[in-house]
Amino acid sequence: MEPHLLIVDDQASILKFLRKSLEIEGYSVRTAANGLAALQAIEEEIPDLVLLDLMLPDLSGLEVLDRLKAQFPRLCVVMMTAFADVPTAVTAMRAGAYDYITKPFNLEQLLTVLERGVDSSRNARELYTLRRRNDLFRGNGDIVPSRAANMQAVYETVNKVAVGEATTVLIEGESGVGKDVVANLIHSSSARRDEPFLEVNCAAVPEKLLESELFGHEKGAFTDAVNQKSGLLELAHKGTLFLDEIGEMSIPLQVKLLRILEKQTFRRVGGEKDISVDVRIISATNRDLATMVADGRFREDLYYRLKVVPLYLPPLRERVEDILPLAEHFLRHFCKRFSKGFRRFTASGEAALTAHDWPGNIRELRNVLERACLLEDGEELDAVQMGLDAPGGIRPVAGPAGSLGSDLAAAVTEPFPEDGVDLEALVQGFERAMVNKALDAAGRNRTRAARLLRLNRDKLRYRMKTYDLD
Repeated sequence: MEPHLLIVDDQASILKFLRKSLEIEGYSVRTAANGLAALQAIEEEIPDLVLLDLMLPDLSGLEVLDRLKAQFPRLCVVMMTAFADVPTAVTAMRAGAYDYITKPFNLEQLLTVLERGVDSSRNARELYTLRRRNDLFRGNGDIVPSRAANMQAVYETVNKVAVGEATTVLIEGESGVGKDVVANLIHSSSARRDEPFLEVNCAAVPEKLLESELFGHEKGAFTDAVNQKSGLLELAHKGTLFLDEIGEMSIPLQVKLLRILEKQTFRRVGGEKDISVDVRIISATNRDLATMVADGRFREDLYYRLKVVPLYLPPLRERVEDILPLAEHFLRHFCKRFSKGFRRFTASGEAALTAHDWPGNIRELRNVLERACLLEDGEELDAVQMGLDAPGGIRPVAGPAGSLGSDLAAAVTEPFPEDGVDLEALVQGFERAMVNKALDAAGRNRTRAARLLRLNRDKLRYRMKTYDLD
């Protein structure tokens, strides 16, 4: 859904320019020429973000901000100000504004601030909604009460560890077992439930970007640092930060993370001032960290600091009694999503589901049901429709020759070549194709392409530069 903005300024030329520029970038824009009109517009419909001028003809920007934060405390407000009013803008941030931008502003700089602000606003609103659910599994739609004894033990530990709201937890298990869902469950069962739950996949973000993502950066800290940025550690203050694939974090970043755990302080990239935070760290990995410690690839002191409470999530093949309940859950979910009429599995379908080894675990099961519900029709779902009739695994869906991803599909389904494969080239080729395809689908509009790829603009720009797609 396109982000909804309200722009408040008494200069018609600025409103016209911003509306035109931001609608091109994929935003839905409303405008107000004074403070009272802005308050009335927000009463009618709450936007994702308010872009608010400090100088208005009736109420001051600070007065409007105070009223907004009193009535809508989670509303994201970005102040606009002239250079001479920067001290007042700083006062506004202390009063609850998300950020400020000075006039005349650079459009690219404004887009970066708006993107971060909208993400922060939607995340806060989603978390608020999820935390109002009263059941144990609030906010975790993929959690189905388990019949397996080994998972019952996990849930018992979750209930106990939730009480120790500052205790670090290390969740171990194969890819796809639901480590992120359990991390969210720990948070939503704890006293921190009304504060942010933020997560980052350490394997999905390049090292230099990961440092900025976690710690934030000061303006001018590096070439693209056109504005000060708060990192996830600051944004997760009083809440929980979930570090997925922690085994992929570089040694230098591990040192910085250790300082956070020991002193609860850090510095932004390029910063000179210590920032104190109160944040719980939950980490997860599908790698053997103990072996990595022995090999010198992971810091021993950090390892023991992270695993104050270790949690092991068993793979799906070790909790076979949960396969059918999970499959039925996903069947209902995707039938509703795709308006399909499947009511049950056939006997052959149930047998195939429980017989399959599920190397991709719950994620693989979910993907199989999503694909079957999307492509097939009927009231009963059988093994053939789910692609589970192929000997030893899942039958790939046939597609046109040369279709996107066919090389990757072949690499996964065909016998492994004797001379090996160039894994980096294969993955980079696929990533380049997907980025280029998203840019084409978005008419080369970076904001829309980033949204299609579930990336922020910084990550998209990094990939465009890497793959020479500018």
